[in-house]
Amino acid sequence: IPPTPRIPNSPKPLLLYKKCFLDAATGTVNAQLAYDTFRQNHWTPRWITTYGHAQRSHYHPHTHEVMVVLSGPGRIRWGTADLADDPAKHTYGVPGTDFEDGSTFVDVEAGDLFVIPAGVAHKSYDVAAASEDPVALTGGGAQRIEAGDERAFVGELQATGKIGGFTMMGAYPGEATWSWAEGGEHVGR
Repeated sequence: IPPTPRIPNSPKPLLLYKKCFLDAATGTVNAQLAYDTFRQNHWTPRWITTYGHAQRSHYHPHTHEVMVVLSGPGRIRWGTADLADDPAKHTYGVPGTDFEDGSTFVDVEAGDLFVIPAGVAHKSYDVAAASEDPVALTGGGAQRIEAGDERAFVGELQATGKIGGFTMMGAYPGEATWSWAEGGEHVGR
């Protein structure tokens, strides 16, 4: 994804894999299997979030990220910064006025998995959500899963029906944590 005036993006490819971790019997994503697979491949799950109808576009300047859609549908806008302050405008407004030109929009569904290079802008939202803001189901400011037994906690979220709407799990390589940048922070570096 090429850089914009506000977003570094990356020459590395943004990867999309379809139908990951689907349980053949139920047609739903097995959240514990996703958790286990990330851990076995040295990626640390840090959060499970249900998205509202708006989110600030952002990127992670120092780490790659993997996200899997646990339930959907939803939408992700890739590659551009928000320009407007109003959430409705920077999410649903006019390209070039409310957010940068050059966006790629992807409608997502359960089982979609993205490998996101450091620096690539993304904005996840659910056009059908009743609330505006995303909600981290795992606490910890979405920097960690707040539970003594993280794997069991992930399974419990799913078993109790708390994973619904547009919900994703995010993980980072090794023990990396993530930082949040919204645009322009990379200029002059």
